[in-house]
Order: sequence, then C-alpha cells, then structure tokens
Amino acid sequence: MSRTRNPIRKWLIAGFFTATLLLSACDSAEERAEAHFHAGLAHLEAGDVDRALVEFRNVFKLNGQHKEARLTFARLERERGNIRSAYSQYLRLVEQYPANLEGQRSLAEMALAVGNWDDVRRYGAAAAALAPDDIEIKSINNTLAYTDAVRDGDTAGVHFTVHTARTIIDSNPEVMTARQIVIDHLVRDQDWAGVLDETEAAIAVDPKKETLYGLRLRALQELNRASEVETLLRQMAVVFPDDEGIEQLLIQHYIDQGDLDSAEQMLRAEVDPLAEDFMPAQRLIAFLNESRGIPSAISELDTIIAQNGPNTSRFKTIRASLRFRSGDEQAAIAEMQELLEGAQRTTQTRESEVEFARVLFQTDRVGEARAMIEKVLSEDPTQVEALKFKASWLLEEDNTGDAILLLREALGQNPRDPQLMTLMAQAHQQNGDRELMGEMLALATEVSRNAPEETLHYARFLIEENNSEIAERVLIASLHQTPDAPDLLYLLGEVYLGLKDWGRLEVVQSSITDLDTPEARRLANEMKAHMLAAQERTEELTTFLNELANDPEFGLPADIALIRSLLAQGQAPAAFARLDSLLTDDPNSLPIRLVKARALTDEGKRDEAEQLYRAILADYPDTARGWLALHALVTARNEPELAKDILADALTRLPDSPDLLMLQAADHERAGEVDQAIAVYEKLYPLSNRSLIVANNLASLLSTHRTDDESLQRASVLARRLRGTRNPAFQETYGWVAYRMGSYDEAVRYLEAAALAFSEHPVVLYHLGKAYDAVDRREDALRAYSAAQAAGIPLNVSPSLEEEIERANAATNPGQ
Repeated sequence: MSRTRNPIRKWLIAGFFTATLLLSACDSAEERAEAHFHAGLAHLEAGDVDRALVEFRNVFKLNGQHKEARLTFARLERERGNIRSAYSQYLRLVEQYPANLEGQRSLAEMALAVGNWDDVRRYGAAAAALAPDDIEIKSINNTLAYTDAVRDGDTAGVHFTVHTARTIIDSNPEVMTARQIVIDHLVRDQDWAGVLDETEAAIAVDPKKETLYGLRLRALQELNRASEVETLLRQMAVVFPDDEGIEQLLIQHYIDQGDLDSAEQMLRAEVDPLAEDFMPAQRLIAFLNESRGIPSAISELDTIIAQNGPNTSRFKTIRASLRFRSGDEQAAIAEMQELLEGAQRTTQTRESEVEFARVLFQTDRVGEARAMIEKVLSEDPTQVEALKFKASWLLEEDNTGDAILLLREALGQNPRDPQLMTLMAQAHQQNGDRELMGEMLALATEVSRNAPEETLHYARFLIEENNSEIAERVLIASLHQTPDAPDLLYLLGEVYLGLKDWGRLEVVQSSITDLDTPEARRLANEMKAHMLAAQERTEELTTFLNELANDPEFGLPADIALIRSLLAQGQAPAAFARLDSLLTDDPNSLPIRLVKARALTDEGKRDEAEQLYRAILADYPDTARGWLALHALVTARNEPELAKDILADALTRLPDSPDLLMLQAADHERAGEVDQAIAVYEKLYPLSNRSLIVANNLASLLSTHRTDDESLQRASVLARRLRGTRNPAFQETYGWVAYRMGSYDEAVRYLEAAALAFSEHPVVLYHLGKAYDAVDRREDALRAYSAAQAAGIPLNVSPSLEEEIERANAATNPGQ
C-alpha cells in the first residue's frame, strides 16, 4: 500500500463497517449522506483520493455534522499538504464536537507549525484538558511556555521549559517539538557544538526534516568547519535529490571559501551547448558574471554561441544584456535590433523582445518598451515576463485592479515565482488589503527558500504589523541559508532593539562586525550607537562616537553623529567647538555647514542661522534642505510674503523636489487655494514614489472640495491604499471617500475611529454626522453635527450645516 494510504487503513476499516450498518432502504438526507460516506471510503480503499474527497463533500451538503466524514476529510487534506483546508475542517469539527481529542490536538499542532500562538494556546489547552497525560500535547504546551518566556525575557522560565523539553526527550526521543525547543535555545545561546549534537540526534529520528539540516549547516559555518560543510551539503543532495538549491549552496560554499575553480568546475560539468536545456549554461554565465566579471561571461557566451545550438538566440540576448550593463549601450541595442529584425515569431523571439523592452525602458524609451510588451502579449497573453512588466507599470499608474488580473494570470503560468508574489503583494498593498499582502510576502519567502530579498520584504511587513516574534524567526531562517548577509543581520538587530533584548542585539552586532567589510563595519557601529542611545548610556555613546570620529574610515558621518549627540545632551559649547574645528579644516563642507546652521537655530541664534543658510545657498543653490530650513526660519518670524518668495526661488532651482512641492501644496491648502494644491499634489504623487501621505492629502482634497465624478473616482483609487489603516488621518480620508462612494456602513466604521483621535476637529465630526445620517442613526448624526458646529466648521466645507442640524433634529424629535 502507498504511503498516503497507510495512516488511514485502521480507521478506514472501522468506518466502513459503521457505514455499512447504518445503510437502509430509506432515502432520508442522513441516509444519503451515509451512502456518500460509504462510497468515499470505497474510493479510498481503491486509492482514488480525489474522488473520495468529492464524496465527502457530498456528505457535508446533506449532513454537516457527520463526524467521521469530517475527520476523514481533515486527515486526508493534512496528509496531502493542504494545511489551510485541513485547518478549516478541524475547526468545524471541534465547534461541533469540542471533546474530540484528534481535532483539538491537530489544530494545536498545525498552529504551532505556523507560529499562530493564540491558536496554540487555545487548542493546546483544550487538548490537555481531554488528555492530560499525552506527551505530545504536553510538549506542545511546553513549546508555548518556552516562546512566552523568550518573548518576556523570563530567564527562569526559559531554563525551566528547556529542562522540561530535555526530560521529555529522555523518555520519548521521538517527540520533535521538545527537540526543537532544545535546538532553538542552543542557537540563541550560540552554542554551535551543542547544535551539532542535537541536530544529529534529531535527524536520526526524522531524517527528512529539512530545517534540521539547515541548522546543522549554519552551526558548521559558524564553527568554520569548511570540509564538514561540504560533506553535509553532499549528504543533503542525496537525502533531497529533487532540491536543486542544495547544489547552489555547495557552489556558494566554494565561492565563500575562495575556491572559484571548484565552483566553476561543478557548473561546467553540467553544460552542453547543444542541449535543449539552457539552464546549466545560464547558471555558468551568471557565475562567471558575478565571480569573474562581465568580459569573462561574454567570452564564454561567444564560445557557446559559436556552437550554434538550439538556444543560440537566447544566449545572444543574454550577451547583449551584459554588454548593456557593461556600459556599451549602443552596441547592445544594435545587437538586439539585429537579432530581432525579421525573426520568426517564436516563444524565444518574444522572450528576447521582453529583454529588449527592459533595455529600452532603462534608456528612457518608455513608449517603445511598452509597445513591444503589448505586442508580445497580443501574441501570447500568458508570457510571464511580459505580464510582470505590464503589471509593474499598471501599479505605477495606480491601475491596481488590472495589475492584479495580469498577475493572477502570470501566477497561473508560474505559481512558484517569488518575484510575481512580491509584485502581487505590492498590488494588494495598493488595494489596501494588508492581510493578502502579508500572505503573498510569506509565500514568496517560502518558495524562494528564505532568499534574502524576499525575507527582507516579509520581515519588514511583520515589523510594521508589530509581529516581532515571527519577524525574528523568518530572519533567522534566512540567515541559516545566508549567514553573511549584513542587511538580514541588521534588520534582526532592529527587531532585538525594539524588544530591548540587549544580549541578542550584542550578538548580532558582533556578527555584523565579524563580516569585516566597510559596509558591515558601518552597520555594526550604527547598531551599537542605537543600542547605547536606547539604553541612555550617554557617556559611553559620546566616547564611542568620539572614537569613530577620529577613525579615518568613518570620519565625517561619525563626527556629525557626535555633534548631534552633544547637542542632545545640552553640551552646545563642545558641539560648536567641534563644528568650528571641522570648518577650519574644510570651510566649504556642505554637511558641516548645514549641521551648524541647524544647531544655531536650535540654540535660538536665528539671525546667525539665516545668514549661514543664505551663504550655503549662494554656494550650493541646489540644496533642498537649505531652502526648506530658510523657509522655516522666515515662517517662524511670521513673514509670509518673504517665505513665499523663498519658496518660489527654491522651486525655480529645484522644480521637481518632493520636499519643496510638499511645502508648496501645504501653503496652497492654508491659503484656501484648493485647485492649486490639488495640481501640486498630482505632480508630487509620482515624484514622491507614490507616498501614502501624498495619496491621503490628494484624496482628501478631491473628495472634500470637488463634486465631479472624475475627481471622485480619482479619490477612490488613491484611497484604496488606505484601507485597513490604523492612522486616524488616513481613516478620516478613507471614511469620507467611502461615504462619497455610497459605502455608508464602511464610512461609519472608519470615521468613528478617526473621531476618537480627532474628537474636536470640525470637519471630521461633520463627515461622521453625514455618515450617521446615511445609515439612519439620527441622534448620533445630530450630536456629531452639533459638535462640528461648536468646533467652528468652515463654511466652504458645509454651508448648510444649520439646515442639516434642523433636519436631523426634526427627525429625532418629530413632535417638536
């Protein structure tokens, strides 16, 4: 019998007899359900799982409380890896049968696997109440206690739960959840020798658990056992023969060891220029490009192209792309044009055209690039790279709906493409659906095998969602694969900084330092400075920054950080002394002059600061920071006309500066010049990388001050990005746009949340009143209108507020 059928044989036979006994000649719904159940079991016995599942679904249509069918369906889905479906089925089961041990335990196990600690707590407790002596359940709840202790910094709790896990292992060595606690604790303590011992024992129990090999690999890397790393990778290639990533890890290992010849030898052994499979040769070219340089890669391509194999056009396209990247743009474009001119309309031709479109796009020939992509898609609407390209520009244009449709089509063609998933996550973000955004980022991280880029996207999302525990776990999993990635380490350090986990933060900071590159040293020093500042160790921070400032490698940035630290500590004389010393050495230094002007402003020496800013702008007129600071100084002196002239001069020099345009838009708003403000925001939106703040402000003005359909539709598109927001200002905008679009219940939810934060803001209160009015909550509407009136709502927002109050009052008190 196959592996899939083995786990169900015992309960299959029992279920078969149960079903047989219940069958009768009658044809009630329950009896028909039982017949479908019986048929499903028969399909299972024959090995036809898909047809069995169809029969079980028919059972549920007739009898939604059929326990055996629900259990069978849930088990099968879990065995097939359909965890979400299995989870849903077990949830329904325990809702109907709370005393079902299998259901409660399975939910606890699956919740633990994905780090859903709330559900682990809920179903682990329920399972323990049903089976207090079950060792697996005890271990699951011990894992929860361990996680809580780690999160809370409860050292005694950590030690107790680790001891409990070891006790469980002593008597039940097969319990993997207990082993995972011990291994995690050893990793956190950087006890790499201990990690090797424990992973060896765990692999003996579960030789197919891939994460154990990853942990073992990291331990060997941390202990600098290069030969053992190679041995382990070769072992992993045998255990996981379908995992092409292991070969890449072995090649990367050779590269990390400086053994480029062995890496190249491995790659060359797979290459056959006359083969249909182009990937081995493409991997070799990528290696040569990264490790030997573009000329070496182009030389190899020349050799391969000379063989005139079946992928010659592909390799010519890659060669042209490399020439473009090397700076020989005209030759690259000419080569691509020659390749495509008169070419047959084949799949390879279209792939080359997509690559050519990328080149055209990078040389600002955007129209030609888009036309080429449209041509490709007109011939093949499923071409994945073209779909990515078009979806990207649709997202830039806020055409989110069409972008999502294209990305769904692309994912249908290539469902395990991390780049597609990341683009889909961006689309969901613009559509205001952060839950789907998170799901896509998590999936991209999973299918990329915790690749650094995808992991960073997902971890940043988790940090924004205040889910530091999962962010930590995701980053550590990626570091198992790429332990020398400074960006991953730095973000992990930020997680520990937020958690105030100083011990692990110091370990991360030390790990970054050990990478021993200029960028790594900069990040490590920045992290240490943040830690000292967060711990309010001001004297140590000053000493540290002083040391860095005197180190030629760090120089000016460290000096600036030191000066700012001195100013923050109230040591202005020392800060100015340092500034003047630096300016003596380099009197024209723009960064130091800007810092001094800011320091003069903060110390109340505004006239001196203004003189210095004007001198800076005379020497460096394209410095936006200088214009902004000078504008702020003059505004603080209540000289609006002079401030207006300064801003006009600044925009003459820097017409596309996002910061200056934001200032101009705000000035127009304050002056009541709404149309001018809208025009500036429309210009600013793409320049600001589609900033949420700009989107909010523009949507707010369009929905509040304009009534035409085009403006309202534009506001709706912009406001989509604000859906699900917790920012009160964004909630107000989204709520009002929802009201204008006729989604009154949604409008009430968002505007009520905004009014909690802005309880005396007249416009927010008025908008809330309108939303209440629309859902017939007349008394609430009257209170909101009255509060808006008391707060002094502008006439241009609601010229008829008195009438609305009278109408609401009449509806609330019809007899008066």
